[in-house]
Amino acid sequence: MKIIRGKELVENDFGDTKVTKIFEGENFNVAKIRKIWNEIHEWYDTESDVAYYVLEWEGKCVIEGKEYSIKKGDLVFYTKGTSYKHLKGLTLLSISNPPFDREKRVYIED
Repeated sequence: MKIIRGKELVENDFGDTKVTKIFEGENFNVAKIRKIWNEIHEWYDTESDVAYYVLEWEGKCVIEGKEYSIKKGDLVFYTKGTSYKHLKGLTLLSISNPPFDREKRVYIED
């Protein structure tokens, strides 16, 4: 059993994306993602399936080259190998299985 206190979490700055790691387990991880700017390239994860639940705002995501509008309360699920990018203005809850590893990300060049 574990209780994670929000006030103890730290937001990490990755430029266009702010990430707060909430939980990192052996089989999955949970993070809050804030999109400050648009990602330049679509990318895909070679290892993890990931679900993004929109916590705040509304915005757009690009999945396999097609743009979609998403808003608070929506859930977007990507299986590994699906290319996507999120555009600015979204705050998302990310759940990845297995745990997300930035080194397993592959960018798609335009």
